[in-house]
Amino acid sequence: MTARRAAERTAGAADAGESGEPPRDVRQRKRRNTRSPADQEAAILAAAADEFTVAGIAQANVDAVAARAGVSRSTLYRRFPNKDALLLAVAADRYERGMRTLDAAVAGLGPSDAVVEAFYRGAQMISDDPLLNRLILADHGVKRLTAELGALFVEVATARIAAVLRDAGAQMPADDLTQAVEIHVRLVISYLEMPASDDSRREPSSVRHFAATFLAPMIW
Repeated sequence: MTARRAAERTAGAADAGESGEPPRDVRQRKRRNTRSPADQEAAILAAAADEFTVAGIAQANVDAVAARAGVSRSTLYRRFPNKDALLLAVAADRYERGMRTLDAAVAGLGPSDAVVEAFYRGAQMISDDPLLNRLILADHGVKRLTAELGALFVEVATARIAAVLRDAGAQMPADDLTQAVEIHVRLVISYLEMPASDDSRREPSSVRHFAATFLAPMIW
């Protein structure tokens, strides 16, 4: 046995202590390796969401994401080859979660009421969720990426809301419905990007009144 291997075994035994457990780094590697690929990916996305929220898109560190998720750098990079790919995956996951929230909010409503509720809940969701706010509105330090993320949000939200309105009873032609919904989605973003001249216009009753007066009549 070489001196190096003997030293490693001695150090390992000392670290294990009287309990006979393997060293902590070995136990951590074992825990990492026992998780399924799906669980690892979920952990990575959750850790990345936290990192992008706290540090911002430009300053987020992929190594910090790996550490937070409890995976190796190589595991992370096998799934997401760079920060852009990771960010897009986080955005897609967050948008899908948001769409499920909207689905639940408008369930059982007719087309007009669904438009009003979807507009209000969408504006509230983007405004209140720090990560969605960064992804869609605020992180101007990475304009190229935020433009792509905004376009992705418009695409995802338009398709999902158009389907919801169709299920709610909308009868208008498919192309017209898609165009009308896309206008609504873009208005949500513009509504949040531009400061209101009157703060009362951001009150829930005012937001719903705006949607009922100007947006709901576009859907039939």
